[in-house]
Amino acid sequence: MAALHRVTPKKKAQFLDALAQTGNVRQAAKAVGFSANRFYVHRRQDPPFAAAWEEAMQHAMDIVLEPEAIRRAVEGVEKAVYYRGEQVGVEREYSDTLLIFLLKGWKSERYTERREVFHRGAVELLRKLERIGTMTPDELQTFLLDVEAYVNRRDGQA
Repeated sequence: MAALHRVTPKKKAQFLDALAQTGNVRQAAKAVGFSANRFYVHRRQDPPFAAAWEEAMQHAMDIVLEPEAIRRAVEGVEKAVYYRGEQVGVEREYSDTLLIFLLKGWKSERYTERREVFHRGAVELLRKLERIGTMTPDELQTFLLDVEAYVNRRDGQA
């Protein structure tokens, strides 16, 4: 009877196929008659299965999840509009949040939070400031120019 509840190589393959089609671990596990936890255990214990799992998720990302995110962000989804408990129409809702994530993912150099850029610049200047007592006059002049450039960038002047 215990053999009936065993995750066989065939069941693993079926799970991976379902995972690649859905991107949903719980749904893929249910499709082959097991709990998601059972497959998580196998993932930890079986490195080739873990690698195949990652490939299946990447496939799902490419064919299911990313296209759906784009659709919701750009085309939107219809939502029912109710008034006094009755549906009176529909309106199209778009996901600005999904659009932001997509833009940051595809063009991170353009849509990265500016605070991160300035923060990195400030940290570098602080590191140089720790060495200010050992700087040559030329290094000190370069440091002061770097500080001025940082302040101008931060204030939007450059």
